Amino acid sequence: MTFTKSNIIEARKVVQNNQEFLIGTFQIRQIRKFTRFTEHLIVGYEDVEEGDVAIEGKRQVIPIYNPEIQRKTKATKVEGIADFLINDPMAMFPTNIVIAIPNQVIESYEEKNKGVKIILSDLVETELTKPNGDVYLTVIDGQHRIRGIERAIEKIEAELNTIEKVIQDANSKEEWEKKRARFSLLKKRLLDFELLVTFFIDPTLEYQAMIFATINKTQTKVPENLVFSLFGLTKDDSPQKSSLEIVLALNGIDKSPFSNRIKLVGGNYAKGVNVPLSQATMVKSILYNISNNYREAEIDRFKKRSDLKPNPKGLIFRKYYANNEDFKIIRILYSFFSAVQDVFIDEGGKSFWNITGHEVSNILHTNVGYQALIRVLIYILPKIDEENRDKKEVYFDILKPAKVVNIGDSGVEKRYPFTSSSISILSNDIITKLGI
Repeated sequence: MTFTKSNIIEARKVVQNNQEFLIGTFQIRQIRKFTRFTEHLIVGYEDVEEGDVAIEGKRQVIPIYNPEIQRKTKATKVEGIADFLINDPMAMFPTNIVIAIPNQVIESYEEKNKGVKIILSDLVETELTKPNGDVYLTVIDGQHRIRGIERAIEKIEAELNTIEKVIQDANSKEEWEKKRARFSLLKKRLLDFELLVTFFIDPTLEYQAMIFATINKTQTKVPENLVFSLFGLTKDDSPQKSSLEIVLALNGIDKSPFSNRIKLVGGNYAKGVNVPLSQATMVKSILYNISNNYREAEIDRFKKRSDLKPNPKGLIFRKYYANNEDFKIIRILYSFFSAVQDVFIDEGGKSFWNITGHEVSNILHTNVGYQALIRVLIYILPKIDEENRDKKEVYFDILKPAKVVNIGDSGVEKRYPFTSSSISILSNDIITKLGI
């Protein structure tokens, strides 16, 4: 179904268990003519006094908002959606935006076979042209996507405005004109982007809450392990793909300190066998030392490796990825954790790193212990000359003063419980002993 004019919605009626709703596809440029993000929750409507009517000859209502309730969005999630739309040429939203249409703004409603044609009051679009105008068609589910779309458009338009200012005074206009053309095309692509939209006609607040709860309570978060594994299926080069390949290499190298220690997605493990390190934990420990965080990693995966050579945060693995030297990351991790294996031993000479039974017996057998050791590596690696960064004996000599740290945690009160708080405690205890 299509959206033919700015105040006309054409959609298909769907009936499920005697519940009716409408469904259709609409371009973003069309959706912006009947709704936008708003924090306000509408609880009713009241007639506008005759002298304040904006559209002559027509009944006009204004929303009544609940001042106690605001529908906030998470800024990080919004920015992530905006970056996704701008940077990913394969970006898509296969799930529906859900919107409520109040009876008060429906001029006419016509059914023909399974199709429905709704003519909205001109007031709907008129108010949306105002900076603080009322939003009559409210989003029941999809607020973050709507706000993320708006944010993406804002970013593109800001970039185009900057280009227009610069291009007027630029000596060489060709490069800026190419950039302008690229962002203009990006804006058009985004405005032409089609979304699936579900409409409910005049739902009560209680019914809207039920719809939102039904949609969101049945959603299952995709496990991080699976997400990172999927990067292994793509042919496109990215920090995510490299991080996964490094993990798989370390797990598979003979005599590696990580051999059969990483719980891989799809792995077949005997009951009771302790495989302490999750694939996601290890992938992230590498990925976030190439890119600063999840959001930047999502942006970086569309860049060339060489584009990542600037390293303002001093991320320890970034330059190796940028220079196409992933093998050096493998060697560093192999050497460092081999040294860990030899330095931290009990009174009987057994390594605290090695797993001899089915039970987790110390902090180094956990994700928490691994993350603490990564912090130690982040601290010491910049202090080692480049030519020595793949030498186990160099790490051994540096770590040796920390062998007195009570990894076995034999005290009555546990200093290193298997909780996230121990990441800082253990890493600080080790670093303090190093004396560098």
